[in-house]
Amino acid sequence: MSEILKVSGLSKGGFYHHFESKDVLYHEVIDKFILGSFMMEYGHFNSNPYDLSFSEFVPAYIKSTLGHLLELTNTKLDGLKLNIEDVNLYMVMFDMMKHYKGFGTMLDKLHQSEIVMFKTLIDKAKEKGEIRKEIDSLSLANHVHIMMHGIGVLAMFDEGLEKNMEKEIRDQFNNLYQLIKT
Repeated sequence: MSEILKVSGLSKGGFYHHFESKDVLYHEVIDKFILGSFMMEYGHFNSNPYDLSFSEFVPAYIKSTLGHLLELTNTKLDGLKLNIEDVNLYMVMFDMMKHYKGFGTMLDKLHQSEIVMFKTLIDKAKEKGEIRKEIDSLSLANHVHIMMHGIGVLAMFDEGLEKNMEKEIRDQFNNLYQLIKT
């Protein structure tokens, strides 16, 4: 609590004037910066505004999503500067699931929405003859989703975001794409 007061410049009374408790502050920060960032990214890409092929879309989505995560962790908040090597987003998410009732459900909804987005893109790619029609769209959407997040989790535990996770995911996606393209 003392760190929050120091960085914010608020007195203890001033803090409690704005926030009922530390938990309320915690929820508002999570809602705005974590969930808000994910929703903004998903909302932007959900309609595929750039009319990208499936092979172009996934790398663009990954690059943009990781870019926003890096931007979030490098944001300056008055005197506090978060460094990417000091932030393990997946560990923060595990903490959020522990301390934020309902966070796991919200995260699951985001993941399900992401899978639906991938499935829609896969169906369109099949219609355009980009990928093989006999491939199950939902199964492939789940594979792409798991690949993205699985590599992200492993990178966080192994080396953090400073590892070129975008390149690793892109390379693995390109390998997968070679198996499914027409």
